[in-house]
Amino acid sequence: MILSLAASVSAEEPSLNLLTRAIQSAVTLNHSQTSAKPIFVRHCRSAQKGCGARMEAFAQYFVEAGKRFDLDPWLLAAMAFRESGLDPFAKGSVGERGLLQMHPQSPWGRRIRFVKDERYRKICKKQAGACQRELVQRAADLLSRSVRFCDGDLNAALGSYNTGRCGGNPDYARRVIDQRDQLRKSVGLPATKPKRSAFLPMQASRMQKNSASTN
Repeated sequence: MILSLAASVSAEEPSLNLLTRAIQSAVTLNHSQTSAKPIFVRHCRSAQKGCGARMEAFAQYFVEAGKRFDLDPWLLAAMAFRESGLDPFAKGSVGERGLLQMHPQSPWGRRIRFVKDERYRKICKKQAGACQRELVQRAADLLSRSVRFCDGDLNAALGSYNTGRCGGNPDYARRVIDQRDQLRKSVGLPATKPKRSAFLPMQASRMQKNSASTN
């Protein structure tokens, strides 16, 4: 048991480190010619404890949510880049908030403190991770449910996340998948081969539950 746990931790650490490097690279404008320090996008330059600490926290949130909801953390990171540019304080055109732009009037967004509480958001500016853990968890939960509802089709589920219906806005799904590949390639990893989710379709899952309850 101890050996297997140690192996699991050691396997996760390289993934976390690589993901941190990849998203930090994504918010780097260029490298200064006069110093070895990178120049980050404006929102990350002002991050509490520095941009590196913020991206490390975000990578940890993506890994945690990916493990909990059986999702690829690289996909969650790519979604966050497409949704907010990895700016936790980005605000969408209709009031969406956070890394993954949760809407304050949606059933999911209105339960997230960061989305609904302006005073709390001000406090979050002093935190390295900008209070994004809950938001990432909720967004991952929504995506995992979308995968089930869309019969295990990831592209359709991404469309559902963006528009509320399976297969909506295929350009969004394509951009997220392309962004995931770019993040992986930035640290020397191959693109992820597309595969159908192992999730049971939502309808099949319900039928299985009903069948079990009648036996």
